[in-house]
Amino acid sequence: MTNLVSQNIPGYTLLDSGFGKKLEVIAGVTVERPSPQAIWAPRLSESEWKKATSVCIRKSDGGGIWKHMGSKEPQDLVIEWNGLKFKLKFTSFGHCGVFFEQQAVWDILLNESKKLEIDLGRPIKFLNLFGYTGCASLAVLKTGAEVFHVDSSKGVLTWGRENVDLSKLDSKKIKFVQEDVKAFVKHSLRKGFKYDAILADPPSWGHGANKEVWEFDQMIHELITDCYNLLTREKSFFFLSSHTHGVQSEALRNIMSDHKSKKDIIVGELGVRHSNDQRVLPAGIYSLATNIT
Repeated sequence: MTNLVSQNIPGYTLLDSGFGKKLEVIAGVTVERPSPQAIWAPRLSESEWKKATSVCIRKSDGGGIWKHMGSKEPQDLVIEWNGLKFKLKFTSFGHCGVFFEQQAVWDILLNESKKLEIDLGRPIKFLNLFGYTGCASLAVLKTGAEVFHVDSSKGVLTWGRENVDLSKLDSKKIKFVQEDVKAFVKHSLRKGFKYDAILADPPSWGHGANKEVWEFDQMIHELITDCYNLLTREKSFFFLSSHTHGVQSEALRNIMSDHKSKKDIIVGELGVRHSNDQRVLPAGIYSLATNIT
């Protein structure tokens, strides 16, 4: 097992966590957000937690309400990683447009894409499923790859385009597709489309562009099988992550091993390290299949 632990990147700091919450600094704003994994006690004092000027309070339906102390919601927030710029804003689910545990994933995608590009002697075709605001897509786009970014939400696709422009990348080399992921993958199979690398970061549940239902435990096996059949199998790679309660990393290894292609597989946990101690805040699991032939 190889865990991917993200360090605090410029503009982001995980100060503390505990009792179902986390305390962060995001683009200069001190933020308190729900964090169900944090079942331990906080280490910082109550006075330090009270320095949060933006607090997200979880609602019973899973959404959230933001309270911004003494001012309106912070505007024009941007964070930078490896020369890329990501626009931030606080959403009703307690998100901000960037999942900071993914920083280590971006590093993996960047390195694997560069290596595959050298092996193939050409730019790769990269498919990002459930792509959200495009951080991973931009990391691969930076290598010169042709990127296909799929999400069912028009709003996050617009957000992704803004990130491309902010980062001054070639918008002609990335295609943003508003589509249900399952439908897009089936369409690609029918048309005979092929990709050199795939990233899938599915939610536990959700709805597609036309109210299609997604349920991780019921649908993930078929999706993974279809994704393997989309790969060129020229030393391709496939990265899968999960944030579904109860699913463990060895389950991802098993599902990624089902397809009869030859491949190397590693699995592990995702997490973020605190800035002032060695604690890691768990943030999901992943599996990476490489050298797929």
